[in-house]
Amino acid sequence: MFNLIDDIKSQIRIIDLAKQEGLDLKKQSSRLYKAKCVFHADGKTPNLFFYPETNTFKCYACGKHGDAINFYAELKGIGNGQAIRELANSYGFLTGFYKDVIITADDEETDKPEPFNPKPYTPIYEALLEFCGEPTGKTINYLTGDKRGLTAETIKRFRIFDIKDYKKTKEFLIKRFDLKVLKAIGLIDSKNRFAFTKNKIILPLIRDDKIISLRARFFDSGTAEPKQITTTFSYGKYKSLKGISGQLFNGDVLKTVKAGERAYLCEGEFDTMIAEQNGLKAIGLLGASNFNDETIKRLKDFDLVICLDSDEAGRKQARKIADAFKKITKRDAKINILPDGIKDLTEFFISRQKAKN
Repeated sequence: MFNLIDDIKSQIRIIDLAKQEGLDLKKQSSRLYKAKCVFHADGKTPNLFFYPETNTFKCYACGKHGDAINFYAELKGIGNGQAIRELANSYGFLTGFYKDVIITADDEETDKPEPFNPKPYTPIYEALLEFCGEPTGKTINYLTGDKRGLTAETIKRFRIFDIKDYKKTKEFLIKRFDLKVLKAIGLIDSKNRFAFTKNKIILPLIRDDKIISLRARFFDSGTAEPKQITTTFSYGKYKSLKGISGQLFNGDVLKTVKAGERAYLCEGEFDTMIAEQNGLKAIGLLGASNFNDETIKRLKDFDLVICLDSDEAGRKQARKIADAFKKITKRDAKINILPDGIKDLTEFFISRQKAKN
């Protein structure tokens, strides 16, 4: 059984989180970064210190201190429970599969709710896809450019679309579907805001050839980096609707893989798509921590190669998956090691293509 809070504390680097939230960090050494405190009116001398080795922060003027969860909660003016939920959603953690509990608004643990059944909501997602149409303009340039390297065929096959006007899109949904249902799946939040105002590249989660949920990549005004938008509020790189728990991206491809044949487990949609584009039978985790025993059982009949990112979080999760795979199958999974300087499969395949040209 996994521990959500421990995984968030260990896998979300407080330095990266602070930068994503718009802080101007000054590196003093490998063990220390400084910034002007965002919790009080700091003077000329920065008093907010970040410590990468312990993944903690402290302001030596106002006294605020703690870990990544505490930092996010203080910055947003919310409780730790809400901070855990938002970080878990933004970074792809599956709250429902940790210790069989969820975090409530009062930061208490309660029994796990009934599993969410995503299948009845397929007509909403299909209607949204039809309304928005195929991606165009800057979205296409981003998807097919040297950052993602996808072909038009791949984009069409995975039914990627984009939100061109979120206000009109919201109006369309509210006119056509019950507002309570839209809120239940997360397309509209409790304050009647549309989910994908900045996360505009929509990556459908498909099972049995039907869209069962949606994930969205941050992309707004031609930029894919949230930290470039505002210094007072940041959107996560990914935003998910309900229904991704226990799911694999491109899971339908497993129907074409025979027992004993090789399957590649990737980190995220983009690595999965480019691996498939290059001839591999690839499925993807919707976040490095987004797996459980049922996820692994879907892969038990195959010669599994784990292809997660080359950072510490990716390496740690790859070992966890390999251990879980061996426990279930009594067989070893292979862990793919990327070349030095290559952070993920997307970068690997794009670099290889450039070398050929």
